[in-house]
Amino acid sequence: MKRVNENPPARFPDRPINQAEALWWVAKIKPRQEKAVAVDFINKNIEYYLPLVTKITRRKDNNKPRKSILPLFAGYISLNTKKETLRDVWATGRIVSVLEIKHQKHFMEELTQIYNILEKGIMLEPCLESFPEGTPVSVQSGPLRGIKGIVSKVYNQSKLILSVEGLGQAVVTVDAALVKPL
Repeated sequence: MKRVNENPPARFPDRPINQAEALWWVAKIKPRQEKAVAVDFINKNIEYYLPLVTKITRRKDNNKPRKSILPLFAGYISLNTKKETLRDVWATGRIVSVLEIKHQKHFMEELTQIYNILEKGIMLEPCLESFPEGTPVSVQSGPLRGIKGIVSKVYNQSKLILSVEGLGQAVVTVDAALVKPL
C-alpha cells in the first residue's frame, strides 16, 4: 500500500456535519491507515469526517519539537454514504469492519461538537484511559459554551470528557467554574 505524504482534509466535502445527505457509519480501519483511507474516500467521492489533532513531541537526541498530525480517534473514520455504496468502502482494502449508527441524530450532534471545537482551534487530545462515569455537564461560558460532556478527574485537573458514540472519547481541559450540571 502506498504511503500518504500529505494530510488529507479532516472533512470531505467541506461542509457542516448536519448537511450530510445519507446515513452515518463508522469504519474500523487497519492500524495506521486512517489518512490513507481518507484519500481513498476522496478518490471514490465518499463523504467522511476524520478529526485530526496536532501532537508535538520533543526529539530525544536534540530536544527539537516534532509536530505530527494524528487522528483523534485512532483506528476509526466516520463516513456518510448509502447502504448500497458500502461496497466502495470495502474496496479500499483497508477496512476491518463497518458499524451502523443506530441513533443518527444523536451521533451527528456529538460529531458536530467535535467538529466545532476543532474548527475553533481548541486543542483536543485522545483519551486513552477508561474513566468512571461522572456528572453530565454543559459549558456555560467561554469558547466551549453549549458543549455537553461528562466531567472526570484526570491528573488532578477537571476535564470535560466528550464522548462520541461508536468512536471513543476526547478530552479537553475546562475550568470547573464554567460548567453546570445537567
